[in-house]
Amino acid sequence: MKKYKVKYGEYSLSIPADILRHLADADADELKALIMIAAAEDGVPDLAAAGMTEKEFESAASFLRGAGLISADGKGKAPKKKTESAALQAKFAEKEDKNEEVASGVRKVRVLRRDVTPEYTSNEISQMMREDQLLASLIDACQQTLGKTFNSSENNVLIAMHRSLDLDGEYILMLLAYCAEKDKRNLTYIQRMAAGLVEQGVLTPSQLEEELMRREELASADSVLRRIFGIGGRALTKKESEIFTLWICDRKHSTDLIKEAFDRTVAKTGKASVPYCNTILEDWFANGIKTPEEARNASLGKKSPSQVRGSFETDDFFGAALNRSMAGLGEK
Repeated sequence: MKKYKVKYGEYSLSIPADILRHLADADADELKALIMIAAAEDGVPDLAAAGMTEKEFESAASFLRGAGLISADGKGKAPKKKTESAALQAKFAEKEDKNEEVASGVRKVRVLRRDVTPEYTSNEISQMMREDQLLASLIDACQQTLGKTFNSSENNVLIAMHRSLDLDGEYILMLLAYCAEKDKRNLTYIQRMAAGLVEQGVLTPSQLEEELMRREELASADSVLRRIFGIGGRALTKKESEIFTLWICDRKHSTDLIKEAFDRTVAKTGKASVPYCNTILEDWFANGIKTPEEARNASLGKKSPSQVRGSFETDDFFGAALNRSMAGLGEK
């Protein structure tokens, strides 16, 4: 890889090296906000220069504060916060919405956008935790799961996941444990993942468990499939991703069976064609072929155990039916 250097002019700025640990989680707005804050002489960023609204900037700054990259002195024009009475009204409105959902038997899925994430002051959060012991216990359990103490910004994200996305404690803890295992401990990243899951219709702990298992199956097979098809480190195309998901998660094909189909694909077409390989596997799936041995036997005209069993059961059924019919005729 080529070496690169930043060309400094008369004026330069510095940013914390810790940003490198958060690059995978940070989006364009958050990186813009960090650069603007570093470049602002008086600490007040020029939002117009980056084409950002105040809401977009505050949302991005929330991520940076949570990552420990910036601090705020509280001076200047503060963004509007919910008052305790407004928070209480929102609480009643939320209960009313849930009652309507229960009465209608339909759950409304509220997708959480960053620009409408509710924000609470430290005092409001403390009051919520005093009034809602389950919320207090959830926050404590989440802190233990991620191995850190949440700041006000992180508490806001967690409350938003719980109340705005309507995710219960078991769901949130399962998701946090999964992300912690992957060393993804940034709550803003986890919140985005949760919003994406809700959009997909993954709404309950059991659905989440199934989805996470599906992702693990794909992850464990990914390197094998890449090696078989010579894909290397490039991103999968949409078609490749869909077909691999079908093979591993839906059809439960073993990588050995996929390798057998791949070898036949290359022998037939002279290239590693994922779609052509899929046609072979589709045919095998339709005929109950589950192992390379069964596939090789099928090419020699031999039936797989499932085919033999199915034929035997069918013959038995019609044989028994014929015997019953003959017995009935004999009685007449």
